[in-house]
Amino acid sequence: MSSLKTVIHVHTNYSFDSNLSPGELVAAARREGVGCVAITDHDEIRGAQEARRIARDLRVIVGEEVSTREGHVLGLFLEERVSPGLSVLETIKRIRAQGGLVFAPHPFVRFCQHSLGRATHRLVDHLDAIEIVNSQNPLFWQDRRAERFARRFGLTMFVGTDGHLTGQFAPAFQLLRDFSGSVDFLAALRDAVRVGGRFGPRYFARAAYQHAYRRITGRPPRGYGACWAATAVA
Repeated sequence: MSSLKTVIHVHTNYSFDSNLSPGELVAAARREGVGCVAITDHDEIRGAQEARRIARDLRVIVGEEVSTREGHVLGLFLEERVSPGLSVLETIKRIRAQGGLVFAPHPFVRFCQHSLGRATHRLVDHLDAIEIVNSQNPLFWQDRRAERFARRFGLTMFVGTDGHLTGQFAPAFQLLRDFSGSVDFLAALRDAVRVGGRFGPRYFARAAYQHAYRRITGRPPRGYGACWAATAVA
């Protein structure tokens, strides 16, 4: 049985902090032998929808990294954008109404201001899967805490890249059997072979520059968040 190299939790420049266009994302996935990618832009699904339109030999799962009042959650298999700023339970309700899956990204990463943190404990019965490797997180022990949490509560685990930048695309991925629809995807994910990995120093240097530039100027550098900046609703 063939395996589908699958990357979960990646951003296009429809996210304010990414410089990776949908076309560049599709090209990078092809170069690295990725067969399926779940695109989860910040509070937006248009980048994922664009990638799905242009990709012929790549399976694209339309997702969104939704900013809730308690932290970020990933919604996968979406057809409509979920509005940010809602409670986490209302956000989950809206993802479920579309037949979507609810994943917890970087739940215990402390330097990320948008992790669910302690709220993860009361959401156990509402989560489909939890991220146990985040390629943007250099503090591996925080990811191990997420893995211990997932095993304790019997949650499905996945490795996520959280990729935002051009360059290395898939340091972390899972090998899945082929699937049909969200329910079968989750079943395949439970049995997946997970390959963890992290971005290198160059990636982190570029990410730090982007973050500092935004903090100082109040806007992303040229080429970052280009689509988001042009189309965002005030």
